[in-house]
Amino acid sequence: MSSLQVMLMKLLVVYATIDGMTARIAERIGEAARAAGSSADVLNAAALPNGFDPSRYDGILVGASMHAQGYQRAATRFVRRYGEALRARPSGFFSVCLSILSTNPKERAESRRIAEQFPAKVGWKPDVVEIIAGALMFSHYGFLRRMAMKAIAKKEMGSVDATRDTVFTDWEAVDRFARDFVGRITDRSSKSTSASAAI
Repeated sequence: MSSLQVMLMKLLVVYATIDGMTARIAERIGEAARAAGSSADVLNAAALPNGFDPSRYDGILVGASMHAQGYQRAATRFVRRYGEALRARPSGFFSVCLSILSTNPKERAESRRIAEQFPAKVGWKPDVVEIIAGALMFSHYGFLRRMAMKAIAKKEMGSVDATRDTVFTDWEAVDRFARDFVGRITDRSSKSTSASAAI
């Protein structure tokens, strides 16, 4: 392969999750990225393997789920520890939440504000911030949390069925997000290769 040919891009998708929905979305992003011609590793931010090295990747996506207007500590720790690697290559943050589906425009705007402010609070400026609707995972909730989530969902989204889990994720939008990010990595790599060849 010549130096001008585009090499296989390596994507890292790191996630933090409570009920497993963000992990499911991260895996889907990895699948879509591979279908788009990239390699992709999907890792739990709370259980990174020994010898983990983010510099091996051409692009990094970090995902976390929004709870009580914040995100998991594992996601915060990852960004703070590997901020240099995130800043040195294409990176993105995806926020998984239900408030983006609220019938109240102020709630939707607030979910965007929180998602966009999270990276800045930990010293990171990602190339892209994506908000993805998650799920109501009633089978994972204890009694008190089930009652609380039912009340919140009813207020924000109308009637809900608390006897089953309901996924609100737009999987086609997730696939587009993954493909677009792979394209971003490829474009950045192509420009770098062209610039090096011109020297």
